[in-house]
Amino acid sequence: MQPGDTVDLCVHVSVPSSAANGNTNGTTLTVTSATDPSVSASTTLTTIAVTVNTLVVDGDGGQPNVESYYENALSADGVAYSYWDLSADPALPVSMLTAHKNVVWFTGNTYPGPITPYESELSAFLDGGGRLFMSGQDILDQSAGTTAFVRNYLHINWDGSERQNDKPTADVHGVAGDAVTNGIGSIPLDHSVLNDSYEDQITPITPAAAAFTDDASAPDALDVTAGAYKVVFLAFPFEAYGAAADKADLMNRVLAYLS
Repeated sequence: MQPGDTVDLCVHVSVPSSAANGNTNGTTLTVTSATDPSVSASTTLTTIAVTVNTLVVDGDGGQPNVESYYENALSADGVAYSYWDLSADPALPVSMLTAHKNVVWFTGNTYPGPITPYESELSAFLDGGGRLFMSGQDILDQSAGTTAFVRNYLHINWDGSERQNDKPTADVHGVAGDAVTNGIGSIPLDHSVLNDSYEDQITPITPAAAAFTDDASAPDALDVTAGAYKVVFLAFPFEAYGAAADKADLMNRVLAYLS
């Protein structure tokens, strides 16, 4: 290469069939100047084996850690999963998302705009026919809910005002006839899990449908099938939803809908 030139390097990865889900392999690439061997730089490429359909993305920031509620619900339903902690590694590759069919993404108390930095990755995942289950409080607060991703992929109309923001509810109520929550009835929220009660109300955009309502009968969750992708979005924290059996039941319903 001549000084100032650039070149793209392609790396072919072959994952052995015996690799277990989550196994990793690192390869170091070192580039050295042909004219000055003292000038050198290295980078490490990490390959992760994926053998399951579901990825759990932990976006709670450890304030507090709530991943156990999701993991326990998935395990109760017999669902194997991969796990990615955004606190430990905030650079989530699109390839990690697209290697899975379902993504379970939660944000806990993280604020503000916890998903905003990842909207391009999530868009690519859904454009490829991905299935997304997202839960949290204050995901939409302020301008975070006014992005093109929220409107066009989550199918939520959000004006950025306080009109629907931070609307605590003691219970959430299943919607009769809904593909996910029909017959659920009313389920209490345990606000001691996050020590907050910042549930939001939302306005679903067609073809999205309300999946839960709050005590004021306003929608606070939705499900939507749009082209090749599906989304279930909770504007309240799944980790606060009822007892362990209620969480396992809702997770099972969500994954059945997404599949």
